[in-house]
Amino acid sequence: MEEKIIIEKIKRLLDEKKSEELKELVGDLHPNDFSEIAEELSPEQIIEIFRFIKDREKIAEYISELNTELQSDLLNSMSKKQASEILKEMDTDEAVDILGEIAPEESRKLLDLMPREEAEEIEELMKYEENTAGSIMNNEFVTLREHFTSEQAIQHIREMSPEAEMIYYVYVLDQRMRLIGVLSLRDLIVADAKKKISQIMEEDIISVLDTEDREVAARVISDYDFLAIPVINKKGMMVGIITVDDIIDVLQEEVTEDIHKMVGSAEFYEDKLIKATPLSRAKARLPWLLVCMVGEMISGSVIEFHSGILEVVVALAFFIPIIMAMGGNVGAQSSTITVRGLATGQLRLDELWKNIWTETKVGFFIGITIGIIISILTYFWQNDYILGMTIGLSLCITVISAATVGTLLPLVFTRLNIDPAVATGPFITTAVDVGSLIIYFSLGTFLFTYLGNL
Repeated sequence: MEEKIIIEKIKRLLDEKKSEELKELVGDLHPNDFSEIAEELSPEQIIEIFRFIKDREKIAEYISELNTELQSDLLNSMSKKQASEILKEMDTDEAVDILGEIAPEESRKLLDLMPREEAEEIEELMKYEENTAGSIMNNEFVTLREHFTSEQAIQHIREMSPEAEMIYYVYVLDQRMRLIGVLSLRDLIVADAKKKISQIMEEDIISVLDTEDREVAARVISDYDFLAIPVINKKGMMVGIITVDDIIDVLQEEVTEDIHKMVGSAEFYEDKLIKATPLSRAKARLPWLLVCMVGEMISGSVIEFHSGILEVVVALAFFIPIIMAMGGNVGAQSSTITVRGLATGQLRLDELWKNIWTETKVGFFIGITIGIIISILTYFWQNDYILGMTIGLSLCITVISAATVGTLLPLVFTRLNIDPAVATGPFITTAVDVGSLIIYFSLGTFLFTYLGNL
């Protein structure tokens, strides 16, 4: 409610041209709060607000928190000089993200208006492939020489810190710009003033290559609880740092993208699906639903093929939803656990068969438990031990198969260099549905033929 009131007040102040009140109101907002409000304003209104804010750095902070589509619209609405000045105030990694969303020729024009040194830093980062550690790193960091004393190092940090993104860690480089040590600002402050950096720095350095996947950096920061991690190239030269706030953004993007892939809307990630038109939403989801429909038609064919036994043992039809639902649920659980393990690095491909066997045993324990329960319930409900045996065994085998398939498919997809997130969609559901019905009717036909009077 408070946000809605602020939005209405901003719109009113814009209409009434009350610049001082508007500047005071907007200037006190946190960049994240401004981004929420900006979603309800037009690009023209946001540009008008920026005219009343003289602090380019503040404008840069506000723009950096906006979604990429709105960032692009704002830059295109500004004069080239104004846009380049704002980009200059941003951290290099944020500037790279924004320039990557606009046309290359427009990006080139903006870079040409920036100071040469800063433009070159941005261009260097723009060379990295998308989703690599280099593409999300920042090349503004504080470095020291190993021969510095603690006192000299602190003075150096005072001079360099305004240009760095963060100074919780400082990095020690040799003459060839190779990373040879790291120390925290805390360690530096409490160290003896005359002690050399080489005596207090940590030489066992954890870093990532600039060409590695950004998820590798995310795992390292998460595993070691770092605030930042150094990025090096193949020669061992330090080229940047990745901070924890960048990693949070990466994790959010990866999770969002994977969820959209699971429902077949991968082209609409970064929350764009929520704001898409009804037709766009339908187009994104329809292909996967058609896959499901084809799969269920196959399931219908399986039921039709076994219609003979259904005519004799009508009660078999009562349990079809249970068999299909339980199999689909177990398959979805196993595939989700596997995809999550692969994404976080907890599951490695060299553990493929071990993990499949583990999930198969999990399916066995679950299958035995619910198989016995459903057998007993079926017997007392229908007073037919053959039917109870059929349902129990079918459900047990279905659950074991679903757990195995749900684990196997994501691993196979990964081995084939296909994103495993797609395996948790209709592929699992369709395969398990068809398989469960085949198991159910085949087992039912066999048991009622040899133990009953079919």
